[in-house]
Amino acid sequence: MSEFGLKVKGLRKSRDLTIRTLGNELGISKSRISRYERGETEPPLSALRKYAEFFDVTLEYLCDDDMKYR
Repeated sequence: MSEFGLKVKGLRKSRDLTIRTLGNELGISKSRISRYERGETEPPLSALRKYAEFFDVTLEYLCDDDMKYR
């Protein structure tokens, strides 16, 4: 699993959201979110922005490997 995948899965679970619910909130398919979380694909910048805005974190946090909030 990628660092991004670990981070977004942790953020999602911290809010008790299912992949389906998060997908509906972000306008991203359930299968695509699942692939991001498993590290099978990397999200485009547009998806990164949606995640950052929704979870109120920075793009740097999502893309940084040290897994610390900024």
